[in-house]
Amino acid sequence: MSVTFYWNAANHYGFDATAEPSNSGESYTCSGGEKTGVLYDLVDNRRTNVTTWDTSEQSVTTTIRLDLTSSATCSTVIIDNHNLKSAEADVDIEQGGFNISLTSSYSGTLGSETSEDSTAGTPDTDGITIINFTGVADTQWEVELNYNVGIGNFEDDIYIGEIVFGNWKAPTNNPELQPIFSYDMPGSSYRETDGGQRYGFSTHEERRKGWRMTWKYMSDSDKDDLEEFFNKVRGSKYPFYIDLSGPLGNTNPTLYYVRFTKPLSFTGITKDAWQVSIDIEEEI
Repeated sequence: MSVTFYWNAANHYGFDATAEPSNSGESYTCSGGEKTGVLYDLVDNRRTNVTTWDTSEQSVTTTIRLDLTSSATCSTVIIDNHNLKSAEADVDIEQGGFNISLTSSYSGTLGSETSEDSTAGTPDTDGITIINFTGVADTQWEVELNYNVGIGNFEDDIYIGEIVFGNWKAPTNNPELQPIFSYDMPGSSYRETDGGQRYGFSTHEERRKGWRMTWKYMSDSDKDDLEEFFNKVRGSKYPFYIDLSGPLGNTNPTLYYVRFTKPLSFTGITKDAWQVSIDIEEEI
């Protein structure tokens, strides 16, 4: 099974102090908090925290802008947990004030099959959209949301949970894939009275999906790429997206939002050949 890793190249919250997306256009509200016009919900690595724009029945343009102190190379934009299809929003990606020529874009829901668009336009479905293009470096990146000209306005208020300006890596060899499931009740405990009676309680329950991937013969170049990727996400610090469905450009990608749960460890097999296993776990 082919694997593609997507990581955030430009806008991790707290990674670059100036990598804070700002908004121009309609007013908005944030579920996870805001600070003087900065859209923290879009870069907080929590896709369930959403920013909502007051666009329903409006003929307006909303621009989400990211300014960096140093140039960042990006070849992918991921817009996650959105309702852009329902709102009939057209999406444009801009770099340095110019529209980017797109290689491909895919729309769908996290962990589900998706379909291909020839341009970004309006995503085919709500949920998650991946937009690929030829990698380019710049200090200014924008996602522009326009109303559907054919309809004459947005059909609904827009909401977005996360935006990633990033890149991707795909090892040349396919790993052995072992599914791992964990089930836990965080906060579960009980109290015992003086008389010996016990009363149990639980705050919530979790069921997480995970995978162990093993490459028995990984080349030096793929090893270097995996190490670079591991460093980009700071080990288990930052979550990332992974496609387990096939090579880059597959029109039916199956995406998951995950993070590493163990350190990387490489074992030399022969010259230019390494064995490595990684453990990842889905975010909820």
